Amino acid sequence: MPATHSKTARFTAIETLCRLQKSRKPVTGLFNSVVSQYGLSDGDRQLATNIIYGVLRLRQSLDLILQELCTQPITKLKPFVHQALAVGLYQIFFLDRIPESAAVNESVKALQTARLPKKLQGFVNGVLRNSIRRRNELQALLENPAQPTLNHPQWLTKRWEKRFGPEETIRICRQNNEQQPLSLQVNSCTIERDELLKKLSESGITARKGRYSEDALILDNYHGGVSRLPGFTEGTFQIQDQGAQLLARLLGPIQPQGEYLDGCAGVGGKTSVMVQLCYSLQARVSAVEPDKERQGKFEDNMKRLHPELNITLFPGSLQDFSASCRTTFHGILLDAPCSGTGVIGRHPDIRWNRRAEDLAGYQQTQLDLLQTAAPLLCPQGILVYATCSLEEEENEQVIKQFLAANQDFSLQDCRKYLPPAAHDLVRNCCFAPLPGPEIDGFFAARLMKTETRPLQ
Repeated sequence: MPATHSKTARFTAIETLCRLQKSRKPVTGLFNSVVSQYGLSDGDRQLATNIIYGVLRLRQSLDLILQELCTQPITKLKPFVHQALAVGLYQIFFLDRIPESAAVNESVKALQTARLPKKLQGFVNGVLRNSIRRRNELQALLENPAQPTLNHPQWLTKRWEKRFGPEETIRICRQNNEQQPLSLQVNSCTIERDELLKKLSESGITARKGRYSEDALILDNYHGGVSRLPGFTEGTFQIQDQGAQLLARLLGPIQPQGEYLDGCAGVGGKTSVMVQLCYSLQARVSAVEPDKERQGKFEDNMKRLHPELNITLFPGSLQDFSASCRTTFHGILLDAPCSGTGVIGRHPDIRWNRRAEDLAGYQQTQLDLLQTAAPLLCPQGILVYATCSLEEEENEQVIKQFLAANQDFSLQDCRKYLPPAAHDLVRNCCFAPLPGPEIDGFFAARLMKTETRPLQ
């Protein structure tokens, strides 16, 4: 695309949203690709991120406004024009610190940079200026209590209404539409939580202790770069939701000098928590991750968080690991690939990228992983199955099918292994928090392997 104008934060946001609409790929990777192509200052990158996530959280509200302003169906708009209008409207209606004139002018400039015709530039200019003139009327449209705009796809809200009820569905959706606070998981191998809290305070950063996890600190109003927080380079913390922090605790009590495995390690967030739990008991943690990009991030995270330890990472699938493994484990954490409907608040693109028909494929993958992990456990070993999904197909149904096929496993009550503050998050023996102000949506089941398989 010819560069007649520099690529601004708004242009980057519009281009990223266009690529997302076309590909259904995770927005983070698409955004990083656009940024690497065009280059942005730290400030512009932060603004672009804010705009992209805001538009994704409020897409239906923005489209409702836009359809009121347009005489033609908005589905007929060119993708770049549609996203430019969404970006402009988001700034006008939801970002108080952006002057209305800047929101309009920068959206028009983005069309100029994209070399779109002057007719379309004039159209965008006219629609956005009209939205400013009709602001009060359009704001009232958004706030109509008789027809609340949930900003989630209908297939998902209908599922949640059936399972959780209309009021709880509205609450979950509204929670997902809020910007989530930054959650730190304190690395207890390096520092105590109170000490890190003091260091943050001395640097002028307001933080508070998390409600559910004993290693959590919550930063409600921090919007800077994570690497700029005091203690980042020294490995005193990582970014992790409280729900994710608690999953590894379900492996307890940790056996002294035991063997533990993170079977779906990703970039190592939960592996690090396992290391913290195992550290004083000299238990060993191994990990499996097939994705090359995640393997690199895993190694970087372990070097930062646990530089003195040699944590073995198997660079392949769990199936490949199982075929060559000669070790049996006292505990295995299986944080399985899933739809991610419990973490929509932090990853707003998920709600638009998923389809109802995706769930069957996830379920099969999850069952395959469980069946692969089961033989790797020693007698009385613990298998923790976890997802960041709210959907029964990926959670309760998976456990029910696994237990039916593996009668040498039993489901145990998660309450006994969680801090008291988290006991209310357990339903039917499983850890199952719904999205809330301090926690994302998760599911976890603790499964114990008996010494012998019962007679059929």
